[in-house]
Parts: sequence; C-alpha cells; structure tokens
Amino acid sequence: MSKFFTDPHLKFEKSLHGLTSEEINTFIPQDFSGKNFFIEFYEHFNGGYFYGGAFIYRDNFYKIEDNDYNLMEIESFNFIPINDVDSPYLLSVSDVLKYRCNVSKAFLDFSQLHIPFAGDAGDSDYWINLETGKIKYTKSTDIDCLNNIIDIAPSFCDFCTNIQSQRR
Repeated sequence: MSKFFTDPHLKFEKSLHGLTSEEINTFIPQDFSGKNFFIEFYEHFNGGYFYGGAFIYRDNFYKIEDNDYNLMEIESFNFIPINDVDSPYLLSVSDVLKYRCNVSKAFLDFSQLHIPFAGDAGDSDYWINLETGKIKYTKSTDIDCLNNIIDIAPSFCDFCTNIQSQRR
C-alpha cells in the first residue's frame, strides 16, 4: 500500500489532507525517537479509517505470556486538528485528550508525555510516548487503565509497518 503500511490488502480511507511538517511540529513540538516517520505519515495522512479491520500482534516485538494481550485491533488513526478542520468519521487528537483528561488527574499527568494517535472499535486508545517514541495502549473500560498500560510496539514505524488486514 505504501511505505507506511506493508500489507497491500489494508484499506485505509477517510484521511484528511496531509499537514506540513511545520503544522505537525507546532502541534507536537516534542522530539522523540521516530518522529521523522511520524511527521512523514501525517504529511500524507491526517488520520484515517481501516475499512474491513486492521490488526497488530504484540509478539512481533515482545515475549507474550499465556494471559497477555497479543492480538490488538485498530479501527482508525486520529487526526491532528489544524485550522478548525473536522471529520464525520474520525476523532481528533485534541478531542480524545479532552475526553480522557476529564476522567482523572492521573490521565492529565499521563497526557503530558503521551499523545493518543489511534483507537480501536471499543473506544480504547493507542498512545505515542513523547520521550521514547514507544507505542502504548490503554483500555478505556478499565477503571485502573493507567496501572495496566500495555506496551504495543517499540516505535511508530514498527507499529505502522506491522499492521495487518487479517488475523493469523
């Protein structure tokens, strides 16, 4: 499909117009490992929706125990809201931050070092750590979700290039 997604069967649609690197850096000024790939992605796709589903397996990167999450579903990437742009299909990074930070002060603290860039169909979020570039997951239905953060991928590039259209 592209250098961002290696599975040719993925259907990634409903993206808004890509942004400039200046717009992205204004919204996310932190410099983290893998930020260049993140910027390139958002220059091409400002968010997007996976028609037909998309999946990633944590065991591509980490040793998984029997009771650990492995198969993870991805519904969409959030868009970066520049110039009051909106989408009937996608959530904005800002809206997700607002919803999650209203839950607790702990989420407010968490959001100082993480940006929610994607979500699943269960209203849970994928976050990029703004210091390390590592990808994390929080399950929104888990009241104690900040004590149960799940490591997903070592980088945004690893996350994107390992997304699949089918389950194993």
